[in-house]
Amino acid sequence: MVNRRIPILTLIFVFLIGAKVTFAQSNWEPQTNITGYISTEVNYFDELDGYDLNYSAAVSEAGILISYQPKSNFRIKGVFVYRPKFEIDQMLNEAFGELTLSEEAKFKAGRFLLPLSPSNTFYYAPVNTSATLPILVTNHEFYPVTIDGASINGSIGSEFKVNYDFFAGGFNNSTWLRTGAVRFFGDEVNYFKKQINSSATLDPSYNETYNFGVGGRLGFSYKSNIDVGFSAFKPNDQDVPLLVNVPANGLYPGSPATQIVQESRFEKFSYGINVKLQYQNTKLVGEYWKADLVIDGSDTDLEGGFVELNHRINKVTPYIRYEDQKTADVDYKRYTAGVNYKPSFRKTFKLEYLRYEHSSGDINGFVGTLIYSF
Repeated sequence: MVNRRIPILTLIFVFLIGAKVTFAQSNWEPQTNITGYISTEVNYFDELDGYDLNYSAAVSEAGILISYQPKSNFRIKGVFVYRPKFEIDQMLNEAFGELTLSEEAKFKAGRFLLPLSPSNTFYYAPVNTSATLPILVTNHEFYPVTIDGASINGSIGSEFKVNYDFFAGGFNNSTWLRTGAVRFFGDEVNYFKKQINSSATLDPSYNETYNFGVGGRLGFSYKSNIDVGFSAFKPNDQDVPLLVNVPANGLYPGSPATQIVQESRFEKFSYGINVKLQYQNTKLVGEYWKADLVIDGSDTDLEGGFVELNHRINKVTPYIRYEDQKTADVDYKRYTAGVNYKPSFRKTFKLEYLRYEHSSGDINGFVGTLIYSF
């Protein structure tokens, strides 16, 4: 509880600064913008093991985005996105105030999406070219999506820019969060761990814990054609609850097979690189992340990456994506091919085919999405 007070007090501090800025300026008309969207999704998978249905349709997301700018150099932004079975706290994606001292120096406090990579541009359905989020976004082994804290950021230059963003704050631990109509997305690591009878996985109580971390991103860009960034994130070392599978006779002679929860010391440092290349209507984006994880003194390497190519032809954008993720004992790949059709600002249709490749067996799936924006 004490830890959660820190970002709240920081946000109040920024609002007070904003109030002071508001009183100090007079030639500005306050601006308010409200937008939102509703996304309905249909999923089908052919080889899911342990799921009651291999197809389903549901409202997968419904979001509302509100921004208020009382002065030219201060704004308040809030984003709330409904996702089935998420806690209220998980649906509050952004609530922050940002003070612009200059283009070279901005100060932000509250809850905000982490600036570590362009993968956050995928986070909201209307701006996500694909119907599914990249694995790096739905699996939080490398970094959380949001943080409650403060950030100083800015850019230097005009056509050639140097961008920076450094932050610190608290975040909810949430390694895997299920999304989608069948709710398989975000559950891939758990699913494949069951397929290979993995000896241990994170206990669900981990998602109710809180931690602190620091990080940042340094980027270099040329116009809108090239963007390269280097990012790093260091959470505090913490005791993590592990759900361990104990075989028969494992505890004592004659003991049955069971599961126990035991805490292990996690020390982790994550770092990555991202690249965006764009020429006219063709765009190539990619990202690679690695985490040095030490569990009770034993080293474990985690890796994840993706590359996506898309090309817009009037209102139609076909795309392909390749992803790879390696955890302690699971290594799998996902291939995606789809098309995005946007006949107007308010409507978007998406249809894509996915193929998961894993040593326990391949999985094929289809996702159809209709998004209505307002």
